[in-house]
Amino acid sequence: MKLQLPFWLYPLAFILGLLIGAAALRYTPDGRINLMLVWLVWAGLPFVGACISGLMMFRKQRAPWLLRFSGAQRWQLDSQSQLQLWLKLHQLWCLSALGVLAAFLTLLLFTDLAFGWSSTLVDDPTLIHKITQMISVHWQAYWPSAVPDLALIESTRFIRIAPATEHAVNAGGWWSFLLASLVTYNLLPRILLILVCQLQLRHYSHRLSISSNQPVSASTETALADLRVQDLADWEGVEQLFWEINTSEGLTLGVDSWESDQQRWQALLKRKPSRLVWCIDLRRTPLAEMADRIKQASALGIQQAIQVRDNSLEAPAHARDSWQLFARQHQLVWLEAQ
Repeated sequence: MKLQLPFWLYPLAFILGLLIGAAALRYTPDGRINLMLVWLVWAGLPFVGACISGLMMFRKQRAPWLLRFSGAQRWQLDSQSQLQLWLKLHQLWCLSALGVLAAFLTLLLFTDLAFGWSSTLVDDPTLIHKITQMISVHWQAYWPSAVPDLALIESTRFIRIAPATEHAVNAGGWWSFLLASLVTYNLLPRILLILVCQLQLRHYSHRLSISSNQPVSASTETALADLRVQDLADWEGVEQLFWEINTSEGLTLGVDSWESDQQRWQALLKRKPSRLVWCIDLRRTPLAEMADRIKQASALGIQQAIQVRDNSLEAPAHARDSWQLFARQHQLVWLEAQ
């Protein structure tokens, strides 16, 4: 299933970036912008976050908060769904980075930014020079003016007790370093992760199209031939259970917490209906949790059937075959409108 997010999240991410950029560049009472703090917020922490995201992208995990804004109310632990979610997260992050960049460029044009550095623990300008040289290694060959020299570092050191103002003309010389850091350590890593996600998703789609075009095996044909198919009208009025479908028509499982689902399921088993229809969405895949509940109901003598309630065009071509095999394996009746 393709993950969809509300449109307002995208401009919100850009506006958030604008606010972060403007807030980081506000002047302090001493008249200098804290260069080290700005670099940490704009480049250091985002780069660490991009590295962690790159490592975690291909690990199965629980869905983060972003899933609650999507149409997928239940987290599916498959690689394709995870990549779709990571793709949206990286896109939102890129928009926020572009917002920071827009705020920075605007303030560069219309204000006179003065940067200064100071640290309680680091008081040696040569050490700061070595650190900035390491940070600037990616662009020093083609943008040498964005690499701070020792003279700039010494002249923009800010001592809070005795602030030096005689070299204030050099205080704006850090803008190119910050701009290069923002692009290199914040924006570009997320763009690369977006490209990786898109390539992986394209690979999954290509592999899925190949598998869907393959002929059905003999064992699959035999299983589908043994499938019990009945008229939907014969099950009219039977209690319906919607699996991972958010609706108010009847009992729903798979969209709320496990505790809520368990309470509803136990209440249904206490009623012990004679027949039960599982309403499914073809875009989902059969899960072991559903199979366990089917076995519990079968043990109580409840006759069960499956009905497709959402036959969306987004569903893969082999989705119906997968669900019919699932119905055959668990002795479920497959309901079709005659």
